[in-house]
Amino acid sequence: MKKNFRWKKTRYAALQTAARAVLGIIICAAAISTVYIGRKPYGEGLKEGDISLRTIYAPIDFQYRVGIDKEKTEQERQKATEAVDEVYEIKTQTNQDMVKKLDKFFSRIMLVQNLKEIEEEEKPEKVKSALEIDISGPDLKAFLADSKPEETKTRSKTLLKKLLSKGIISENLKERITKSGREYVVLKIDTAQETKVSIGRFLMLARAKREIAAGAQDLVPENRKLRIALINLIKEILEPNLRFNEELTNKRGRLAYDNTPLQYKKSEVKKEELIIARGERVAREDLLKIKEMFRRQVKVNRFMFFSGATILTLIFLGIFSIYLKSYEPRIFLSTRKLTLVGILFILILILAKVITYSPLPSYAIPAAIVPILIAMLISPRLAIIITVVMSIFIGIIAGDKLNVAIVSFVGAVVGVFFIQGTRRRSQILVTGCLVGLANFVSICAIELLHGLKYTVFLKEGFWGIINGLGSAVIVTGVLPVFEGLFNLTTNISLLELSDLNHPLLKDMVFKAPGTYHHSLIVGNLAEAASEAIGANALLARVGSYFHDIGKTEKAGYFSENQLGAAKRRHESLTPSMSSLIITNHVKDGVELARKYKLNQAVIDFIEQHHGTSLIFYFYQRALEKAEEEVPREEGFRYPGPKPQTKETAVVLLADSVEAASRALSEPTPARIKGLVRKIINNKFIDNQLDQCELTLKDLELIGDTFTHILMGIFHSRVEYIEKEGNSKGENKDKNKRQPKKNSHK
Repeated sequence: MKKNFRWKKTRYAALQTAARAVLGIIICAAAISTVYIGRKPYGEGLKEGDISLRTIYAPIDFQYRVGIDKEKTEQERQKATEAVDEVYEIKTQTNQDMVKKLDKFFSRIMLVQNLKEIEEEEKPEKVKSALEIDISGPDLKAFLADSKPEETKTRSKTLLKKLLSKGIISENLKERITKSGREYVVLKIDTAQETKVSIGRFLMLARAKREIAAGAQDLVPENRKLRIALINLIKEILEPNLRFNEELTNKRGRLAYDNTPLQYKKSEVKKEELIIARGERVAREDLLKIKEMFRRQVKVNRFMFFSGATILTLIFLGIFSIYLKSYEPRIFLSTRKLTLVGILFILILILAKVITYSPLPSYAIPAAIVPILIAMLISPRLAIIITVVMSIFIGIIAGDKLNVAIVSFVGAVVGVFFIQGTRRRSQILVTGCLVGLANFVSICAIELLHGLKYTVFLKEGFWGIINGLGSAVIVTGVLPVFEGLFNLTTNISLLELSDLNHPLLKDMVFKAPGTYHHSLIVGNLAEAASEAIGANALLARVGSYFHDIGKTEKAGYFSENQLGAAKRRHESLTPSMSSLIITNHVKDGVELARKYKLNQAVIDFIEQHHGTSLIFYFYQRALEKAEEEVPREEGFRYPGPKPQTKETAVVLLADSVEAASRALSEPTPARIKGLVRKIINNKFIDNQLDQCELTLKDLELIGDTFTHILMGIFHSRVEYIEKEGNSKGENKDKNKRQPKKNSHK
């Protein structure tokens, strides 16, 4: 059984740890996203003529444009135009004409070779008369003597085409290319094909004619006369076939000219150089600097900013977790309260982001909402820690503005201080007014540091006042929502529960009047003691009212309800059964509280007001009746748990003290004081106060408070002597005129 309990306890603790880890991850992700996404650097929204609300220094060296440099732009355009490659193209028609001349020549040679009626000596003249080219007689004889003219023709065309493909330029064209200093040009072979070539590839006409001899040597190596004739023929036919396409070159030059980007005059800004001071009017040149600075910085530092936001969030989450674990362990172990803190923190960051993007000033961010809610629902000390973290994040979201962070911090802290102990909703509005006043004063102080005109900071301070009033309105509206969602209480809801017309209390009046009266006295004791030690007095009083509601189910078994009858009822029961009935009032009270939907804070008083105390009377009876086996003490103890807070511990002590004080036969101050000390010491020795935060000094104050109140309850009264004949109001008028005699016995 114990192993099963331990396993369940370990599993529950593991689930709680996992839940806190998941919650931490969600809060981190939400905080980082809120800070990072859509971040606008300060200055992005500034316009010429605006008043700068922040002093800006250059974080990096950079240059910015101050206007178009027309001269440099023209130079760059000329350079771009000159850099365009000139377009040259091979004249296809010229190539075709040269090939045709070659074909016509060989056709005439072959025709004359076949003429039988002409003498051999006349044939050269016959060929020459029909040609458009000038060729010598010996060369003609060599061609006419060739036995394979068709083959020679093919070889000649091959040599000619090889030379033409390289491109043959004229002297004028060569001179133009040389003067331009170009090394490469574009060679356009046809409408679809062009390539970039070195000008060294092109051949001058003279060089081309020299290369004819080398090519002819390879083509006609066996017949020297025919080879010479072939060389002379091609030299005669050959002419430049490369031309400069001026139209296309100019078109491309104009395109390059038009596409050359504008050149700007630039001015240099050094790191840490003042760009604009707070309160100065933004000039055009200031705006140029700001835009260029953030254009460079945002592009370069986006990842760095994300990394910084992540590290900063993890640092604050770590510090917050360590604080909770060390100083607020009950809150650290409450997933419900941590979830509330996380939701409120994320909501205020989102609201801050929305206001930052809106036309409203950053001073309009209602930062006090979250600390006020946390102070009312959870703990004022926790609210102060949240205020520090929240103010820093709000300052970052607002554009790294320290002034916004300071104002948020001051307003929130003032809200936490003045919201403590609030019992009426009107006090929330008063706190809002004080927050607005604190905002106004802090804004004015910050603006005065920068020497701005009073009209500027009065306008900003007005938004601080609106901020405070708006925070109060929002808190008033959302407080019941968070109370219901997270089952938490505030003094306002406790004050509503303290109404004695509550159905449970009215039922107690009729069913268990003694318990009702007992609860009222316990409430007075607990309230006074809680106030003395700085605990929540209202919570202690309300908890006292409801701590014994479980007795209404079996009121007759409790001595305070029917004098003497309760004891007689228990005489017919075994001690263990009586103990069970007595302890069951805790269980019955919890069930009634949940039926009537009381808050968990009140249910804690019902569960913890006896802790695990021993029901000594019935345990003693069990010991007296035991013959062999000694009864186990655990069967006569309340199920607990022990008091977890100062308030529940005070009610435990007040409950025991009030019940014991009824048995005092002669309640003198000394006896009352001794009784109170004895009960407190017994509870302390019985370890009932181990799990709460009461100190020995607190116990001393509690004892003194209980003693003082009980002495007032049990004070001795003056005994009056009743005159003869004046019983029940007889001779009333007469007695009024007579002086009193011997007032004391």
